[in-house]
Amino acid sequence: MRTFRHFGFIWALFPGIMFTACRKEASNAHFSVEFTHSVGNKVFIKDSLYYINAAGNPYEVNELQYFISDIILHASDGKDVAIIADRGVHYLDIDIPASLRWNFDQVIPAGNYDSVSFTFGINKEQNKTGFFVNPPERDMFWPDMMGGGYHYLKMNGRWADQQNQLNPFNFHLGIGMVDDGMGMRTFIQNYFKVKIPNSAVNLTSGTNHLLTVNMDIARWFETPNLWNWNVIGGMIMNNQAAMHMVHENGGDVFSCTWRNKK
Repeated sequence: MRTFRHFGFIWALFPGIMFTACRKEASNAHFSVEFTHSVGNKVFIKDSLYYINAAGNPYEVNELQYFISDIILHASDGKDVAIIADRGVHYLDIDIPASLRWNFDQVIPAGNYDSVSFTFGINKEQNKTGFFVNPPERDMFWPDMMGGGYHYLKMNGRWADQQNQLNPFNFHLGIGMVDDGMGMRTFIQNYFKVKIPNSAVNLTSGTNHLLTVNMDIARWFETPNLWNWNVIGGMIMNNQAAMHMVHENGGDVFSCTWRNKK
């Protein structure tokens, strides 16, 4: 009888244990991220000489590839949550539709978050040659003599000059290099942090949420630096002054919306 009472006592505890476990699970939420692209108020269509930037340059985009990393949900109580899936780095390519969605299994504490931020590109600690060993990420390599690691951004296309001749452009961003003319090179990190405006969200228990992040391509060419290919030229990988302009212009390129996944 003593043994029976002992086990009966343990079983009597199980409902409480199960309730606690369920309550803990119910305090978690999940979300994933999808990425979209526009050009101002127009739908983005690749390989189409349909757009005119703020400097009056007609242009088209043929390739668009980039890295988003270090996504952080910022809470008012200071308990920020970092996305650590895939080492915290995601590669996007408009020619690989699956890359435009980042699904991860990481469980996020439910609650109110004031904002979402991320790094455009890859931070200095991770952006090392050899970090990626497989394509397509590996093929974003940045030349070792220019600092190594990987491109943050490749946007390739064409623009029409003042004679209406089409010229190729490589709108690339990565580690910058300044040579003092005496053989001394200084490498400059051009990745940047983005705090997405109007990104507050209440992640509710047991719900799958979807964060849609939109890149407005037109804004790369607008503020604070007016981008004129007729002045800057089409190739900027070895032009730190031009890449710094890209770095500055990226601050208001992104916007977002939240919704529940069905």
